[in-house]
Amino acid sequence: MSGTDPSIGKCSNAQIGVPAPSIVALFRALDLSAVEPVLLEAYSPRRRRPPYPPVFMLRALIFQKIRQIPSWRKLASILKHEATWLPVLGLTKAPCHDSFSEFTKRLGPERLRRIFLVLESQLRAAYPGLGQRIAIDSTLVKAYSNPRTRRGSISDPDARWGVKKKELNKPQYVFGHKLQISCDADFGVPLDYLVVPANRHDSRLYPHTLVRTKATGNAVEVAIADKGYDSKRNIIISIKNHVIPIIAYNPRRSKDKQKRRADYILPVKRNSLEWNRYYEMRVAVERVFSRLKEELGLRDLKLRSLERVEVHFALCIITMMAIASTATITGFSRLALCIEPWRYYG
Repeated sequence: MSGTDPSIGKCSNAQIGVPAPSIVALFRALDLSAVEPVLLEAYSPRRRRPPYPPVFMLRALIFQKIRQIPSWRKLASILKHEATWLPVLGLTKAPCHDSFSEFTKRLGPERLRRIFLVLESQLRAAYPGLGQRIAIDSTLVKAYSNPRTRRGSISDPDARWGVKKKELNKPQYVFGHKLQISCDADFGVPLDYLVVPANRHDSRLYPHTLVRTKATGNAVEVAIADKGYDSKRNIIISIKNHVIPIIAYNPRRSKDKQKRRADYILPVKRNSLEWNRYYEMRVAVERVFSRLKEELGLRDLKLRSLERVEVHFALCIITMMAIASTATITGFSRLALCIEPWRYYG
């Protein structure tokens, strides 16, 4: 799972007679039976009209993210006019776009989080060392809304202005939402996520993410973050939770421009060889964001309100976890972090 070269995985598996990776091979091996009880909770047993099988609906939404289909209307059109995809997903009839909208409303962000945790536990069983060293970071996603309207009302009331980055000493502002992720720094898979308005500060979100990542069963030993998370409070909270904080120094938050007064309590000395070795692992979370944005459509946000935005983000992350879990089962563990080899029919 630590390697990401598609050619290596394909060659090694071809030598032992395993079929080449494709979207068909992925969905043939994808097992969502463990999350079916969570899906069925969204439907009343007294419902007269039988719904589309919820497992197959979830498979269709995973298919949408892998194929980078921008909307549910487009997804419904593809399933209707390209019937070869229906047996791949397990469907007998193409749902309309309203069915996908209703399905995600029934699930909601809380059930999707429980589905994510089931997939995470499956990966933790396959990789016992998962979650010992984590990297934490956030990214901003532009809202599906115009922040400047003459009418005075904004279509997404939960979106806020946030600072993305600075170029030439000028901040760039984004009107949207923030996704914070804690991921395994060794394997590069998400372990927890948090969706908030874009104006929430990273430093304030760190304790919640750290505690919740540990609460889901991850034996966190080291937490790595950039200078946006630097504060005495976060250092103390990390140590109280028996976690070594590797947080870059932010000179704007201390009277001493060279070091923080609380550095004497750090289990690992700042800027030591061990510190630098850990901090280099922070790039894992940047790679996770890159896959989510460039390959799974995280930026193709077509929903409004914080709850619905979290549904979109959760589906992107669940797709990444489903690929990693299925690739490991099918013998393509080297491709567990790759999206591209699983995108095409084969």
